[in-house]
Amino acid sequence: MLTRIREDIACVFERDPAARSTWEVITCYPGFHALLIHRLSHRLWRMKLRWLARFVSHVSRFLTGIEIHPGARVGRRVFIDHGMGVVIGETAELGDDCTLYHGVTLGGTSWNKGKRHPTLGQGVVIGAGAKVLGPILVGEGAKIGSNAVVVKDVPPGATALGIPARVILDEQDKTREEKAAKLGFSAYAVTSKAEDDPLAKAVQGLLDHSVDMDRRIELILNQIEELQAEREESQRQLRLGPKVVNK
Repeated sequence: MLTRIREDIACVFERDPAARSTWEVITCYPGFHALLIHRLSHRLWRMKLRWLARFVSHVSRFLTGIEIHPGARVGRRVFIDHGMGVVIGETAELGDDCTLYHGVTLGGTSWNKGKRHPTLGQGVVIGAGAKVLGPILVGEGAKIGSNAVVVKDVPPGATALGIPARVILDEQDKTREEKAAKLGFSAYAVTSKAEDDPLAKAVQGLLDHSVDMDRRIELILNQIEELQAEREESQRQLRLGPKVVNK
């Protein structure tokens, strides 16, 4: 238990530059508190003390603003930043080293019993306000942008944005991977430049290509006109026929 607590504190310092001291993390970080209480409620849930587990979870929600169902499985070194409004459903599974920002929902799309909440692989990052819905799989190292609504599987190492979410980076696509490395990833899905949006950059790239093609075509036409003028001038000076000049 102490080892897990030390890991939770250490991961806060790794992922939140605002953390200044261990005491501050222990006393002022609701995400840390919610995960600590969840371990207790989850243990009660596995002991079949379902009402008590739900009650402990309810108290945690009241204290932290984070709702984690006691049946959810949470891995090691999970970090919930800010945390207000985070909801994690009963059959959700979080791998090690996942990061969730405020307003994230790991919810279901069905009233049927059984697996109905998402599974997050190791190292997944979910931006503020994102909704990941249904028994889907978010692959290892994937990133979900702010306010995205994800209802389909996300490949490992991919980044998904939008409503409904679209995958803008697949690690199998080397070109996209290199471009994404230059852009980076914002947990709030915003950057200092509006044109960093992948769809906007794609449209901008097409427009730039079109402008470049127009410029090249214009250059070629100018050269053709110059050659034609030189040919006519040669014909006038030499007073020879076009066939001879061409030859």
